[in-house]
Formats: sequence, structure tokens, C-alpha cells
Amino acid sequence: MTDYPQYPTDPNNPPGPAYGGAPTRGPRPAAVSTAVKLIWANIALGIISALVTFVMLDSIIDEQLDAAGVSENISADTVRSTAIVAAIFGLVISVGLYALMAFFISRGANWARIVYTVLAALSVLGGVFGLGSQPLLLMVLSLVSLLLTIAAVVLLFKSESSAWFKAR
Repeated sequence: MTDYPQYPTDPNNPPGPAYGGAPTRGPRPAAVSTAVKLIWANIALGIISALVTFVMLDSIIDEQLDAAGVSENISADTVRSTAIVAAIFGLVISVGLYALMAFFISRGANWARIVYTVLAALSVLGGVFGLGSQPLLLMVLSLVSLLLTIAAVVLLFKSESSAWFKAR
């Protein structure tokens, strides 16, 4: 027998503040789990939107060229090539970033919650300003994406979510 306090040895119940250890983080709140699912749904919606954009690319480019009154010096092929490269690059970056944030948020990383919130705010601002300049189907997909993004951020900052992220 030792004179030292005995700590529980159950791996599912590590030492917490009652035993002089660090506070434990309980199970992930349902709000955080739902937010992570919404982030993954938004990633899937982004991929679908990109596919729809590629299918409708010719008509979108023609509409944009007509609306902008671009001079004859820029060909539709140049605009199309630039749009395709930009779309693929943007899709890879956004899917990668959001997937990374979803992964770390699900693990309880508070920094990921903050970074996701900043990215979400920029996405919502960009989405609101870009709504009018796209075909109806893409506009509907953008609106759904905006709603999913806002819902995820709200869920990530509910009181039980914040307490879970702050527990160390």
C-alpha cells in the first residue's frame, strides 16, 4: 500500500479535476456532431455545384460575355479555359480546407472551429453578393449551401458546443 492517492484506471474515465488531473472532455455534443455532418453535406453540395457548373459552362460563359460586353480581343475559349482552371483550383482548395476543418472540429480542436467560422463568414458574404449573377439551379444550390453554412456555425457556438471545445 502506498501513501499516494489512487487514480481510476478505467481508460473510458480518465482522471479529471476531482482527482487533481486536467478537466476531461465528455462525449461530443449532438450539436457538434450535427454541425460536422452539415459541413460534410456542404462539401458534397459544393462538388455537385461544380459539376453542374461544368455541365452549364458554355451557357454561363456566353451569358457573362454578353452581359459584360467584352471586346473581341478576348476569345470565349480563353475565358472558358481560365474559368475551368479557376473552378478546379477553387474546388480542390475549398473541399480540402472544409474537409480538414470538419476532421479537426470533430476531434474538438477549437482553432478549427474559429477558422471554419472565418471561412464561413467569407463564404456567406461572397455567396450573398454572387447570388444574382448565376443560373437558377446554381442559385438554389448556393442558397442551400449558405443555409447549411450558417446552421453549422450556429451549432458550433451553442453553449454545450462551446463548453466541449473549451474543456481541456
